[in-house]
Amino acid sequence: MKNVNIITIESDFGAGKKGAKLGPQALLKELSSSLINSIPVHVVDNTELVEDYSSEFGLHIDAIIETQKRSIQIIEEVVKNGGTPWIISGDHSNGLSAISAYKNSFPENKLGVIWIDAHADLHTPYTSPSGNVHGMPLGAALGLAEPKHPRNKVEKSIQSKWKELLLLGDKNVSPKVESSDLVFIDLRDLEEEEINLLGELSIKYFTPLTRKELGLKKIIEETISHLSNCNHILVSFDVDSLDPSISYGTGTPVPDGLSKDQAIELLSELLQLPNLFGFETTEINPLLDRHNPMEIAVAEIIEKSFINSGFLN
Repeated sequence: MKNVNIITIESDFGAGKKGAKLGPQALLKELSSSLINSIPVHVVDNTELVEDYSSEFGLHIDAIIETQKRSIQIIEEVVKNGGTPWIISGDHSNGLSAISAYKNSFPENKLGVIWIDAHADLHTPYTSPSGNVHGMPLGAALGLAEPKHPRNKVEKSIQSKWKELLLLGDKNVSPKVESSDLVFIDLRDLEEEEINLLGELSIKYFTPLTRKELGLKKIIEETISHLSNCNHILVSFDVDSLDPSISYGTGTPVPDGLSKDQAIELLSELLQLPNLFGFETTEINPLLDRHNPMEIAVAEIIEKSFINSGFLN
C-alpha cells in the first residue's frame, strides 16, 4: 500500500474571503471513514498566529511565512519517512509549501507542477490588484522579483518579506520550479501581468476552450509529455477550477469550469503517475455556499478519483 499521509494546513491568511481555513476539516468529515481511517493525519498548528494589515500589497505575509515554514517541516518529514503527501490546505498561498519542501528534499531534481486552477497565481506584491498572497504562490516559486513596470509601489518591509518567501526552505533555493516545468489546466481568469508572463516565460497552459477543442484525454497526454523530463510531479487541485454550478463554496469562483465528471477523469489519470510527489486539494470555503456545499462535491470527486487511480493502494 502506498504510504499516503494527510497534511492539513488550516490557514486562510492568503485569501480575500475568510473561511477557507475551515475547508480541510470540512472535507475530512465528508470523506468516508473506510477511505481515510487508516491514513495518518498531520495538522499544521498556526492557532497563535495573527493577521497583519500593515501592508496593502502583501496582506498577512508574516503569518503566511511562518505557516509555510511549519508546513514545509511536516511535509519534509513525511517524505523523509517514505510517505506521499496529500495536502489539504485552506487557501492556495499554501501551495508554495509543497514546492519548497520538495526542493529541500531533492535539491538537484526537477519538479513538474500541474496547477489545476481558474487562476494563474503568478502575481507578486508588485503586480497584485488585491494584495492577497493566494494569488502569488507560483510567482514566489518562479522567483519573480520586481518587474520593470510595477503596478504597485511596495514598501521596503514587504520587499524584504517577499525575498524571504522566495527563499523559503533551508536550501535557500530560488527559483524552486522552472517555468518550463509548469502546466496550468482550465486557466480562465487572468490579469494583464499574468497574461504577459505566460508568453514571456513560455508556460504551457490549457483553457476551457482548449479543453472543449482537444478533450481531456489529449490535454492529459500533452501535460505528461511536457513534463516527461521531470523527476517528480506535484498535482495541485484548486476547487475553483470547478464550475460554479457545482458549488460557489470557494473564494473566487469563475464560470466555465470543470464538471464533476471531468474533474474525476482528470485526477484519476494524474494520480496514477508513477513519479507523483504529492497531491494538494485547496480553497474549499464552507462559509460561502451551504446550498451546495463544496466539501460534499469535492469529497465525491476525491473518492471516485482515488478508487479509479488506486492512489491509496
